[in-house]
Amino acid sequence: MKNKEVCRYLYWLVPALMYVIGETVTGNLGSIGPVPMVLNLVIYYLLYIGMFLLFRTTKYSWPVLSLVLFVLAAAEYFVISFRERPAMIWDVLAIRTAMTVSANYKFTITPALAGCGLATLAVCFGVWKWPMQSVTSGVKRKWKPYLGRVAAWLGCCLVFGVMLFGPLARKFQLDVPMWDPVVSFEKEGFLLSSVLSFKSVVPPKPEGYAPEKAEELLAQESFGSNVPSANVSPTNVICIMNESFSDLRLFNKLTDPDRLFATDVPFLEYYDSLSEAPNTQKGDLYVPVFGAMTANSEYEFLTGNSCAFVPQGSIPYQFYTKPGDSSLAKIFGERGYKTVAMHPYPGYNWNRTEAYENLGFDEFLDQSFYDDLESELEMTKPREYMSDQSDYDAILHLLKEKEEGEKLFVFNVTMQNHGGFEVEGLESTVHVTELNGESCDGLYPKADQYLTLIKMSDEALQSFLEELECLEEPTMVVMFGDHQPSVETHFFEALYGMRWTEVPSEWKLHSFRTPYMIWTNYDREAEDAGDMSAFMLGNEVLKVAGVKPEGLFAAAGTLREQYDAVHAMGVLKKDGTFVDSRKEDVFTMEEEIRRFHMIQYFEIFE
Repeated sequence: MKNKEVCRYLYWLVPALMYVIGETVTGNLGSIGPVPMVLNLVIYYLLYIGMFLLFRTTKYSWPVLSLVLFVLAAAEYFVISFRERPAMIWDVLAIRTAMTVSANYKFTITPALAGCGLATLAVCFGVWKWPMQSVTSGVKRKWKPYLGRVAAWLGCCLVFGVMLFGPLARKFQLDVPMWDPVVSFEKEGFLLSSVLSFKSVVPPKPEGYAPEKAEELLAQESFGSNVPSANVSPTNVICIMNESFSDLRLFNKLTDPDRLFATDVPFLEYYDSLSEAPNTQKGDLYVPVFGAMTANSEYEFLTGNSCAFVPQGSIPYQFYTKPGDSSLAKIFGERGYKTVAMHPYPGYNWNRTEAYENLGFDEFLDQSFYDDLESELEMTKPREYMSDQSDYDAILHLLKEKEEGEKLFVFNVTMQNHGGFEVEGLESTVHVTELNGESCDGLYPKADQYLTLIKMSDEALQSFLEELECLEEPTMVVMFGDHQPSVETHFFEALYGMRWTEVPSEWKLHSFRTPYMIWTNYDREAEDAGDMSAFMLGNEVLKVAGVKPEGLFAAAGTLREQYDAVHAMGVLKKDGTFVDSRKEDVFTMEEEIRRFHMIQYFEIFE
């Protein structure tokens, strides 16, 4: 009997023990402050008490809850190690996408993870073997005391929720910077941060918003820099979003010219040579994501919408596209182009099948199309993913099969450089040899494999454009990277010269930069378009194609006259001034940005 009484007291240590286990798994235990620790414990105790009140026993409910919490913590650990970003509530809808690419990542069971797993099993066994029962358990028709306890628990949850999202959040500055949530997860714990992220589910309306005002602004945004810059209308417009395509050399320019990032062989020789081509313009894009969430970059490009004004961490393809939405596909389609989306992977990833239909594509050619081409073309896979060379061959096949003179708009998303850069069997031919003034040969195997793949992308691009040069039909190619790669965290920390969580926002914005280019196989005066946000690139594409931008694309072009980047992290003005959105309400303060926000909100939600 005494042992049972002791066990009952020990039961109330289980939530605290699972908090320790969970944050040990994620590696955050030592970095969580006193206030977040207390709030995490409150959440854990509310969960466990709630399960006890609902089932009136701990025999099965507490073991299941403990296993779920451990699995969530382990998932956070693996996701952060793979893509430098924790799993968010939005990722639940993308679980099918995650499963299709998970095989290319290496899951390493650390001693801490194994030990915490065993500790969780011990907890589960204990509460199952010696369960705590409610005094009303097994008593028929004694529902009133039970209902009262559940109501009291719900009341406690409500009061805590109101406090957490109101006075507590303001007093202790509790927040999840969704553009870089790993900072919050380290300082506030994964469960508290997950709860806090729920307040980002519903986007607030812009200050002073009214549908009539947005319509009026929308009608005005068709002037100034939105005049077409071309006198040739291309028959073929080929837009390529290249997976993880980036130029990591940009970090050399950040703080100190002596900070070197060097490799044993060049990896972007051909892309560099295009700077001298008169028919090519190049620059950098500020994309909305880092290391993952490819779909958000293509959403910005195709629609002219900025992800700075939707709940950060959300996936617009899952939530915010609807039939008839304005897009590049719809605009080109209205001008007689056949519009085709291409991607050598399953179409359901990121909900692309439905999203592309909503955005006005006539056809979506996914993995099955590429599989059918294997009998005609040599399709290669350096890892689990289709090579850029094979992907471009499929585009060339499409051009050859279409009727002569038929106008074609293609949006292609590659897969070759997708994350998971530890695959055996692919020998690295490019190696990082020097970083921050120190020799580092062999220290960054993920980065080495990634740069090897980028060199292959560069060679494939050269082959592709040389083929298109021989094409008689006027053809325009747009290529840009969706985000920087998920390689070693300490590689990026070495580039910055400090821990990731200590990098200031203005510098960290460089982690969201990828190259872009616009190339044509016909002569034109290609003026340097400069750097811009990804949602502004569609405006430039329309102008080069001889199409006058309208609607949100025109609004993006007008905004670009004053800003290089309008990003969730902040705003980069044309004069180089950076305004951190975490410290100033820049989206409300800047009239031009507020106008654009109104137009976008109207386009998406009205």
